[in-house]
Amino acid sequence: TSVQSNRIIYTASPFAKANLLYLQEAGELRALKPHVNSRQGLRSFLFFLVAAGSGKLVYEGQTYPLLPGDCAFIDCRKPYSHSTGEQEKELWILRWCHFYGASLPFIYEKYRERGGRPVIRPESAKVYDELLKDLYVTASSDDYIRDMRINEKLSMLLTCLMGESWHPGEHREGY
Repeated sequence: TSVQSNRIIYTASPFAKANLLYLQEAGELRALKPHVNSRQGLRSFLFFLVAAGSGKLVYEGQTYPLLPGDCAFIDCRKPYSHSTGEQEKELWILRWCHFYGASLPFIYEKYRERGGRPVIRPESAKVYDELLKDLYVTASSDDYIRDMRINEKLSMLLTCLMGESWHPGEHREGY
């Protein structure tokens, strides 16, 4: 195997799928050797944080180098790939979540219209790291209102991302 991962595949309730932002999967991946992950056509959005190491993301015809603390937010209906660095010291640790909701394509469109980028270097990656850890713990719990709590955490994630997205010179009308 090229990776070691702890992940949870989450099955949201029908109510959550119809009315909330909902989690599909969350976890942490540690690369054991260089690897590439490619996908497309998923009804999902992916957010991930590079916790350690380095790599790259290929998305919408662009290649983005990724360093510790970098985050990616992408629409998985489009083709993408991400790969870890080639050297042992570059092998990365990622924390991620795949999520969806009826409003999410429109939220993502607004994010991109505001200049939101597929890769960001936040002032503090700690906020994103904590949100991803909280999502994992919440999804793993037996809390009877966890779909609501997950919706709240995903909304917090999107609020943070919108705060990072204001780049008016990069407005992408009609995205």
